[in-house]
Amino acid sequence: MNQLRFEADLGTYTVSVASESPWISKGLGAHVFRLQLEVGVPQVAKAAGQLLALETTLYAPQGNGPRVPLGSVNAFVPFNRTGEVRREELTYLITNAQLLALEQYRSGDLRLELDVQGFLSRASGFPGCSKVTEHVSVAESRWRQQLAALGRTLGVEMLIPFPADDEPRRVIGDFLREAQRLLGGNEIDSAMLQVRKALESVRGASNWDWPGRKDKTDRTAGERWAFIRAALEDQASGAMHGDAGTKDYEYSRTEVETLIAMTAALVRVMA
Repeated sequence: MNQLRFEADLGTYTVSVASESPWISKGLGAHVFRLQLEVGVPQVAKAAGQLLALETTLYAPQGNGPRVPLGSVNAFVPFNRTGEVRREELTYLITNAQLLALEQYRSGDLRLELDVQGFLSRASGFPGCSKVTEHVSVAESRWRQQLAALGRTLGVEMLIPFPADDEPRRVIGDFLREAQRLLGGNEIDSAMLQVRKALESVRGASNWDWPGRKDKTDRTAGERWAFIRAALEDQASGAMHGDAGTKDYEYSRTEVETLIAMTAALVRVMA
């Protein structure tokens, strides 16, 4: 719990993030991160007014480096009497790229910081106070459950060219989105197999001829794309661990992300 210290005749307000309140959910084009701020109103004179304005910024700590801001929200907390506790829900929009970056740097529980500064605009004298920092923590198991609930809205960034509603590209996009969803649940091999299905669909939808036994210097541009696609499919097929080369190999999250991005890039050049 932190204290917002105003001038003596205005009193000291308390702020704290309610336990278990941080929650991330699906949004439209972004993810919605919510938390509840509990504000304690002191026994103060009428000079304080009946409205507390809050300026908040959510940060992601970066080890020994500077904090990275995730979003800012202003809120207004009205109060009818002194000595009460008001609860205000704060909502931040988090992009897919921001959320993936949080996961990349997270180790164990999710840890964030919330800067809060208050203003009593109807108060006499100086209306502001010093900024305070609330430390927000979400248990790893609870955070992973929230990420799993995001489903296909969370995944690796990729670009698939429009129009994407034609049958071949739609099928490929569905496989890649499913790979993203599985990756969000840390199902590495299952995600890799979805990439393999996408690459098989690229093979059927493209007009790239297979080079056969041609010397590589004699291959046409289309035949070279076919060879690249086949190499990616071979890599993705390793998730079955059915051959000597991949029997004991464990693919990483980064490898799946790379194959998703490369497959999406192939769709861009697919005739």
